[in-house]
Amino acid sequence: MAHPKHRRARQFATNSNLTIPSDKPDIDFLLRVTSTPVIEQCVVSPRQMHLTGYISICAEYVASVHDGTQPVTFIFFKLPFDETFVHYHARTGMNAYLKCDINTQQLHLTNSRELAISLNVRILGVKLARSYHSLPPHQCNPCFVNFFESSNPEVFAPTCRPELGTDQSDNQQTP
Repeated sequence: MAHPKHRRARQFATNSNLTIPSDKPDIDFLLRVTSTPVIEQCVVSPRQMHLTGYISICAEYVASVHDGTQPVTFIFFKLPFDETFVHYHARTGMNAYLKCDINTQQLHLTNSRELAISLNVRILGVKLARSYHSLPPHQCNPCFVNFFESSNPEVFAPTCRPELGTDQSDNQQTP
């Protein structure tokens, strides 16, 4: 009789305000945001794993320019993380293979120069092996959020746009 494996996901949250650099134009409205976790290092010690890495964020937006054009602009950010998890089967001299994805992603365009982001990152599929066994690289899946909704496929309307005269908009997107 086969016994199902008990799989427990480990999660952590990160929140940040991302400021558009001065060499980039203001945001008129967002088109798409892609977030991808990247695990740079996983250190296995007795009964715990220590992860370091970053979340790569790419935002595609329509720039607010005064010449009447609407250029599409891209901006990239890196949010570092440093997390430690308890794992009762972890021992010194082991390697780990991890699967990682973003469970939820919430975005607020606070103004035309700042984007507030809240991410819930999930680590699952932990596989441990002795250090002399090679394991594949960690598998990290991206999270895409599109900010266009339309009932007519020929016409698109932005769903996340900074509100003039307010400090925070109520637009949230969850995949």
